[in-house]
Amino acid sequence: MTRNMAISVFLFFAFGINMGAAGRNVTVTSPSGKIQTVISGIGVHVAYSVKHGDFNLMKDSKLSMTVDGKQWGTLDKPYKITRKHVEEEIRYEVPRKYKEKLTSYNEATLCFKEYDIQFRVYEEGVAYRFVGKEDRVGKVESEEVEYVFDPTDSSYVLLTKNPQNWFEEQYTYKPLSELPLDSISIMPTMTRINGCCVLIAEADLHDYSGMFLRPTGNGFEGVLPSYPSKEQFFNGTEKLYATEREDYIVRCNLKRSFPWHVMGVYDSDAGILSSELIYDLSEKTKDDYSWVKPGKVIWDWWNGRNIYNVGFKSGINTDTYLYLVDFAAEYHIPYFLIDAGWSAEDDLLALNPDVDMPKICSYAKEKGVGILLWAKWINMDRQMDEAFKEMSEWGVKGVKIDYMDRNDAKMVNFYERIASKAAGCKMIVDFHGAYPNEGMRALYPNLLTREGVIGMEYDRWSTKATPKHEVTIPFLRMWVGPMDYTPGAMLNAQPGTFYPNQIEPESQGTRAHQAAMYVVYESPLQMLSDSPTKYIENKDCFTFINSIPTIWDETFPLSGRVGEYVAVARRSGDKWYVGVMGGNSEMDLEIGLNFLSRGEYSMVSLSDGINAAVNGKDYKLSIEHVEKGQSVHFHLAPGGGYAAIISKQ
Repeated sequence: MTRNMAISVFLFFAFGINMGAAGRNVTVTSPSGKIQTVISGIGVHVAYSVKHGDFNLMKDSKLSMTVDGKQWGTLDKPYKITRKHVEEEIRYEVPRKYKEKLTSYNEATLCFKEYDIQFRVYEEGVAYRFVGKEDRVGKVESEEVEYVFDPTDSSYVLLTKNPQNWFEEQYTYKPLSELPLDSISIMPTMTRINGCCVLIAEADLHDYSGMFLRPTGNGFEGVLPSYPSKEQFFNGTEKLYATEREDYIVRCNLKRSFPWHVMGVYDSDAGILSSELIYDLSEKTKDDYSWVKPGKVIWDWWNGRNIYNVGFKSGINTDTYLYLVDFAAEYHIPYFLIDAGWSAEDDLLALNPDVDMPKICSYAKEKGVGILLWAKWINMDRQMDEAFKEMSEWGVKGVKIDYMDRNDAKMVNFYERIASKAAGCKMIVDFHGAYPNEGMRALYPNLLTREGVIGMEYDRWSTKATPKHEVTIPFLRMWVGPMDYTPGAMLNAQPGTFYPNQIEPESQGTRAHQAAMYVVYESPLQMLSDSPTKYIENKDCFTFINSIPTIWDETFPLSGRVGEYVAVARRSGDKWYVGVMGGNSEMDLEIGLNFLSRGEYSMVSLSDGINAAVNGKDYKLSIEHVEKGQSVHFHLAPGGGYAAIISKQ
């Protein structure tokens, strides 16, 4: 729910065509004046530039949209230009960082006969979008999106050459002039410019293609996949990719708003951690989602169902799943996710004969545990009504949909169909094989998390999920929304002893590094990915991470640097939680407890053990008394971590 506390609208610069609106520049600043955008080329070819203080972050960057052969944003002259200042209190339905927050922006709208172009300037960035006015169906054939920087500016990018991919790439950090021109990057990207962190993404994406960014040597240009005209299966029936495409992005009713193109601007790396800009720009729900219950979830896949010291054969079978329900119930874990194998490969309605799903769901209901079910998107697309009907009858509480690997308009619409259908059945949703967030969770708060990242699953078969990577993604991937990294490993190793395997998988870095993820990584549906056996064998550590919430009333960034370390404090109720994760190098850190209110507190911390640089499983639990203003000192091993739970006495 969004409540506008004070909205003042000023209609000035209301030019008619014969008043010379063409050619004039329009300046819009953030409420404090810190960020400024200048809109130029009006009546010729609209462009905009961005300044931070007195420094030019972005040079004139052109924009346009071609609809039914006509190029919006070029030769048209606006009949008026409106401005408004908005201050609003946003209450987050599922509070990823905050329960509620005050925000403000200044907006200018260029009004044309068939469309508008809206610009908003916040204290943390600039966004623009096209808004169509004609109540008719038309084709959006292309869109021109530019970001022009300096060739010497360096950028973090996720490079690929194929718009059909897992959205799981490793970050490249290079000057813009050195990025390959024949590649495209998954968003968000981050460019360092004059001490600022400049991030690029999109918001409020509905019935339209998601965007990639192609390096140009001095910035980026947008690349939007066209609508599929022909599709073909790959990897058997696992993937369905577009092999031919139409000559348009989407065919739709033109009386609509199009996605926001967003440029976030932050004075420091740590400043990124407090941002909800993508959510704030996106359409908010007007429906009641009070039934959505965030929480932790155990999962049978990452740990290979490697359960032992039990009286049954572990695997994809009823006995294993009933045991996992019992484990979740005993430790007050609200959800249990059953991954692939419970149904036939290509038919969600044909159950595996070794899995008695009605019995499992009935038992879980008795125990107060919600069952979540995995499904290939192809099956769910084909069997959506029947599958949701049957799952609802079983009492299933949510779905994990996988293998989409695309972000064209057809796939974006599939995401929304799933979100809407699941909401109608009061089910939560987790997307895997998914493009990163774009604000859809604001309209559908049952979308609790999604992948779109190299996550801990990679430790089963590769070395890509390094500690350096794990302290890069909080500043980039997590900026746009919740991130299903799937933490919780109890086997932890340094590079010299780590090896990928799928029988007893382990993580890179230390045990404390894993514990800190539960504070640092934002996911209202947060995985406990290891096996019950491993958690029972590591009871103290498991109890610690299981007590950390998955949603937050308040977020307080402490410090950090992309790829080096991240430190953040969060509040839930009257308790504070601290998470610190280190990259590949060891370091000594100090954090201040200035976020606390006055009084005495008890702090339970989980930190790297003295031998964690050799054996990643070595950790130390400590209890001490602390107070506001006190500093805490600790040493991080390579790939190390520190986590603390602070309670008022």
